[in-house]
Amino acid sequence: MKRRSFITSSVAAGVASTMVGDLLGPLGAKAYAYGPQLARLAWAGGTGRVLVIVQLDGGNDGLNTVIPGKDPLYAQLRGALAITDGLKISDTLDIHPGMATVHGMFNEGQVAVVQNVGYPNPNRSHFRSTDIWFTAANNSVPADQSTYLYDGWMGRYLDHRYPGYPDTTPAHPMALQIGTTTGLMLQGPAYPMGMAINDPETFYRIISGTDTSGAEKPDLSTPAGLELDFIQRISSEAMSYAKPVREAFNSTANLVTYPTGSVANQLKIIARLIAGGLETPVYVISQRGYDTHTGQRPAHQRLMKDLSDGISFFFNDLKAMGVADRVALMTLSEFGRRAQANGLGTGQEGTDHGTAAPMLFVGPKVHGGIYGHDPDLANLKNGDIVNQYDFKQTYSSVLQQYFGVNPSDAALVLKGQFATLPLFDQAPVGVAQTGAAGFALEQNYPNPVSLANGASTSIRFTLAGGNATLKVYDVQGRLVSTLADGSFPPGAHEAVFNARALDSGTYFYRLESRGHAETRTLFVTK
Repeated sequence: MKRRSFITSSVAAGVASTMVGDLLGPLGAKAYAYGPQLARLAWAGGTGRVLVIVQLDGGNDGLNTVIPGKDPLYAQLRGALAITDGLKISDTLDIHPGMATVHGMFNEGQVAVVQNVGYPNPNRSHFRSTDIWFTAANNSVPADQSTYLYDGWMGRYLDHRYPGYPDTTPAHPMALQIGTTTGLMLQGPAYPMGMAINDPETFYRIISGTDTSGAEKPDLSTPAGLELDFIQRISSEAMSYAKPVREAFNSTANLVTYPTGSVANQLKIIARLIAGGLETPVYVISQRGYDTHTGQRPAHQRLMKDLSDGISFFFNDLKAMGVADRVALMTLSEFGRRAQANGLGTGQEGTDHGTAAPMLFVGPKVHGGIYGHDPDLANLKNGDIVNQYDFKQTYSSVLQQYFGVNPSDAALVLKGQFATLPLFDQAPVGVAQTGAAGFALEQNYPNPVSLANGASTSIRFTLAGGNATLKVYDVQGRLVSTLADGSFPPGAHEAVFNARALDSGTYFYRLESRGHAETRTLFVTK
């Protein structure tokens, strides 16, 4: 069995990733070290903030979620599908009437609506567009449309946040997805950074029967042995997480009675895990059913109410538990829908695949309000709303403002620099990975590096001893040079980097050692 097949279908191991597959290559037989001190460092440095990502699977109709009802073109384009009883959020905009509970949170300043979010050269394929959103692929120029990434933006963030993984395994899962598999979003550069659970009790019962500690060691000289070794290692990691997940879940109870619905059923699990002390910073859930080509009105009504009530009761529960201030939630969907409804006059009106749509950000740390202009229905492009914001701007805001990632690290995670929106209360910058005793990375000198004057610069760093790497990357996250990779004695060290082969521009250098990491910016000029 291939690793990809095992991971995406396995419930027994409790972990999954859609894209890890054969990208990992042959794996050695390193044992995972149990390192609770690393998890505590990451958690404390990150101020304990938790992000819940809700995927609206199928392409949510943004125009009928945040409704420009005062624009006469809206009624013309939508016909009987037009919403006329929306709930006011501005002089020109309403929110879907099914979202009454989220509307209440908006009025309290805890909901941000970011309008017209998409990306250049949009793709209307569910699969390709989902890949672009999950991986934060660029797609800004035609040449990028054929570029596929095999790690997710959140997986890359977690890889930066826990730089010692997998040699040092955090005490609690780095990310959890409610379901039977994890998606591409949580795939790291080499390893899956999250795990999937249907519910903690089922997960625990399944994992309790998969202990491989006494199993015969596989023959690593054969392909089959390598595959079996991989399975055993993943199973062992899941085993280590079963107990804290179950203990967190069972240490508390929901304090509100949730409505029925897929969103509420998933979020009430997450509420108990957060309040129960699970130190997991990222959760992912999915709500299906948004591919509404026909018969959209009743289906979208159910989806909007399910989403809104689930979110509202979730935050009411967190508030009652005393942990709401640490939690934010965001929605994303692979695309919006076409501006003009199809099937006009049939009574079965729906919408086809479109492009830009609004995103929602919810929570006490969110700066509520409306970001961006109303959809410009008079200036559609090929029948679609033109995006005002690139979705990677919202990701950059999440990383830098909510999680406190410094701009250099955020640029590496997103494979480019993207402007932010003021969506959150700012977290302390430089979380989790800096400030460790005996670990420091200095700014290179000279900086900028002049190609006309020697093209060399010195990078000084301090280590507590042990293995370390020092690497240089371009703004797309591609490795430019490895300046150090080996074992170092405690103390100060220096590396000299010659940039003669580089073009003028911005680059980053990153030091990693013993579970700590820091990144700085380097400029090259002619």
